[in-house]
Amino acid sequence: MGELFHEAHGEAPSKIILDLDATDDPLHGHQEGQFFHGYYDGYCYLPLYIFSGERLLCAKLRRANIDRAREEIERIITQIHALWQKVRIVRRAD
Repeated sequence: MGELFHEAHGEAPSKIILDLDATDDPLHGHQEGQFFHGYYDGYCYLPLYIFSGERLLCAKLRRANIDRAREEIERIITQIHALWQKVRIVRRAD
C-alpha cells in the first residue's frame, strides 16, 4: 500500500484525510462468526473501509461484535509517516 500511495501523490502532501466507514453485510444462514448487531437489526458482518480521497487503503471483513479500527488505523498511519514524517493526518468517521 505504501509504495502505491506514495507513487500516486508524487511529492509529500501537507495533509492527508483518512475516511473510515463501517457498514453492514447481512448474513443469510449460519456463517462462522455471525453476531446480531442491534443497530442494523440483524445478523451481519461489519466490514471496515478506509479511504484517502478516492483511494481505498483498507478493506477488512470483520465480525459484527467488533467496532474498533485502531489496529488498522495505526498500521496505515505508520506506513504514511514512514514515507512523509511531517504530513498531517486527519481521521474522519461516522
